[in-house]
Amino acid sequence: MNLHQLRYADPGKWQAAANDLLTAAKDCEEAVQEIHANGSRRLEESWTDYLGDIVRSRISDVTGKLEEIGVLLRGAVTALDTLEDAARIAQAQAGSAISAGTVAGLHLVGDAFIVPADHYDPDAAADDCKRYNALINDAVDAADRADQEVAGALRKLSISVNSSSLDEAIKQQSAAVSDALDAIRETLPQEQPPDVVKAWWDGLAVDRRKQLMLAVPVELHSLNGLPDSVKKDLEGSNGYNAVKAVDFARTHATDTSIDIFQNNCANYVSTTLTESGLAPKGSMTTDENGWGRSRTAGMDFDPPGPGSIQGLSHTDTWFNAEKQKNFFLENGAQDVGTSGAKPGDIIYWEHTQNVGDYKPGEAHHTAIVTAVLPNGDVLYSQHTSNGNDFSLTDRIGFSNQDGGAQNIRVIRPKETW
Repeated sequence: MNLHQLRYADPGKWQAAANDLLTAAKDCEEAVQEIHANGSRRLEESWTDYLGDIVRSRISDVTGKLEEIGVLLRGAVTALDTLEDAARIAQAQAGSAISAGTVAGLHLVGDAFIVPADHYDPDAAADDCKRYNALINDAVDAADRADQEVAGALRKLSISVNSSSLDEAIKQQSAAVSDALDAIRETLPQEQPPDVVKAWWDGLAVDRRKQLMLAVPVELHSLNGLPDSVKKDLEGSNGYNAVKAVDFARTHATDTSIDIFQNNCANYVSTTLTESGLAPKGSMTTDENGWGRSRTAGMDFDPPGPGSIQGLSHTDTWFNAEKQKNFFLENGAQDVGTSGAKPGDIIYWEHTQNVGDYKPGEAHHTAIVTAVLPNGDVLYSQHTSNGNDFSLTDRIGFSNQDGGAQNIRVIRPKETW
């Protein structure tokens, strides 16, 4: 790709294609929801003979394939949406550099500025020329790399729903989302001097800045030359560093060494928050309104005799999703919803009907928000099962055949103790 191709590319075409695929994905999801609303369980109760079993099996098969298609389509939507945004960010960066270079009296020849022979201040112009050419080259390279990342993402989604499973579709979709996220990272002026980074940031529109802060907070925070006020905004002011939370969550998403319970989703969230600065509450793990762990937490220490001290190594709010959710909400957390989600926030999945020991409104799973893509898709990392940058759209889109629809809560903890 060259500067001319970048300047005159039409990202709107990718957005139009993404919109068409999104419509198809929603059609699949609506069909699945309709089937779930009528309920395979209800069918099992009302049609109990052998033929009913066959029909229920076929309905489940069709539903599964629709789910797979919807997941794959959502992956393609994310990839194309991201390419559109990456291209517009690169275009804005190149356009800003061209405008600034022109004002500085430089001449654009092909893909680069030159200092005209009759420039009134050739020394200053040489410095300007170097800075603005660096921005142009970075923008062109970023667009080219983003294009390659998204092309790879789309290739990963070319699997057959007749020979694959929903789990396989979700894995491929997750891989595609990961590539799309890399495409956004490619738009950052990495390894550029501070003055180039500052010029890049100053040239971005406000909405583009917000998109990058939501999508790639860790990488953005690491740029030398980004204003300190932006870095503090990324870190947050709730008693823990949101950038560190995202970094820890991603780094330890598949780290089983921190898994000590049968279900470790809430333990993973608690560990992430405390590692990023959130202070424990209470002096003992038996405190009714406490959150923390003892010095023996994580140790294989269970001496002989009646009872066990292992159950006292952590507060219930540390490892139980429902109790953890209630603790944070009762101690200053903000319920921000999916539309207000930011990296470092916590997601809870609540049942909307009685399922096993769970009552409606009780959380059975939790995870860390690690990114929010420009199209609004919230990505999260979790344990049990372990994984990185999963798409919340897919988990919202489909209700479980037996468990029913899920309610999603996104909260932002705040240290008030």
